[in-house]
Amino acid sequence: MDKALRIYAWFLLVVTVLPAIARLARPRELARILMVRYEDPRRRKRARIGGMIYLGLSLFAIPFLLRAEMHQERWLVMAVLVGAVSALEFLLNSRLFSEDALARQNRYFGGVYASIAIAVGLLLFTR
Repeated sequence: MDKALRIYAWFLLVVTVLPAIARLARPRELARILMVRYEDPRRRKRARIGGMIYLGLSLFAIPFLLRAEMHQERWLVMAVLVGAVSALEFLLNSRLFSEDALARQNRYFGGVYASIAIAVGLLLFTR
């Protein structure tokens, strides 16, 4: 794997491990922070719009997967997956109005981020 892909792989590992830890270690505290943040309807709307844009960009990247070289394709798949999961989290967080529901969702997304981090780690350390 060339040096640029290896740096990107480490970046993907960090941006999946940190959210996984935050969401699994302190789901309720993160839910409280989100509830305070989303008290303002304009912030909720911005989060929804941002999530839609982020999801659109992730979907826009899919054709590039088809044209990528085989050794780059795995990393592009992981990048698109991280982008899509983040976008989905933005969209769903902005639609919840209960701390309990947000805490539960934090646990789900923590598990998803942890799974992606494990996959990225396996790709990184087996190459």
